[in-house]
Amino acid sequence: MSTDASPDPLLAGRPVGAASLTAVLRRAHEAGALAEAIPVLRAAAATRSTFTSAADLPRPSKPLLVSEGAPPVLVCVPSFLAGSGPHQFARLAASFERRSRAKALVLPGFERAGAVPADWFAAIDALTNAALSAADGEPPVLVGYSIGGVVAHAMAQRLEETGRPVAGIVMIDTVDPDAAARAASFAWALGSVLDRDADGRLVTDDNLTAMGAYLGLLEQWHPGPVAAPVLMLRAQRRPGDADRPLWDIAQTTVSVPADHFSVMEEDAVHAARAIEGWLHR
Repeated sequence: MSTDASPDPLLAGRPVGAASLTAVLRRAHEAGALAEAIPVLRAAAATRSTFTSAADLPRPSKPLLVSEGAPPVLVCVPSFLAGSGPHQFARLAASFERRSRAKALVLPGFERAGAVPADWFAAIDALTNAALSAADGEPPVLVGYSIGGVVAHAMAQRLEETGRPVAGIVMIDTVDPDAAARAASFAWALGSVLDRDADGRLVTDDNLTAMGAYLGLLEQWHPGPVAAPVLMLRAQRRPGDADRPLWDIAQTTVSVPADHFSVMEEDAVHAARAIEGWLHR
């Protein structure tokens, strides 16, 4: 047995069954070693089945209707942080003065026991197919929350390359995805979610391994140019993440009185007003 001071045997290189992954992460967080535990998620993702293209998916994820309303269609892209999903966009969609038709995507692999993408191309292939289905033939506005903004940007790039451009991209508090800062950024975000998930309903072994898979895929991502207009919403209150800059890619940045989590919850009305104003312009 190792004699080092790692907060958990898994962090010292010993394998642990998948059923204990959530507990391992919680212990690492309590010990202040969550950044060191992030590679554990990537290793655990190897237990998941994979797909190589949208055509390989036996049951493609269907976009979930969040709100009925007028065009343009908002296609919402969640973060791949454990505990994230379409539910995060409900408060935002309900806060628009003039309701838009909004649909939220489920990232492949975040369905219960669903396959995860084998590579970045497979992920974007499946998501662009889902976005086109959600948009009902109209150019959508992609709305990506947190690291979902990076995913939305990659989707827009792919759609432009195939001659089906989007109407715009909204990024909600998307931090700079620079490789050097990723471990710290995801450790902060995951730690915040663990703190907020005291009853253990949001963070599960399944969505932790899905998160681990996407962390690995992100290393294959290379940003490219998009012609679509981009709006960045910046949460003004930044407790604990003040040193994590936003991704400097938007033509328009609007600050909203919220923090990284409340911008989708109790302060979602401010985000909705900012998006509405940008859409009208």
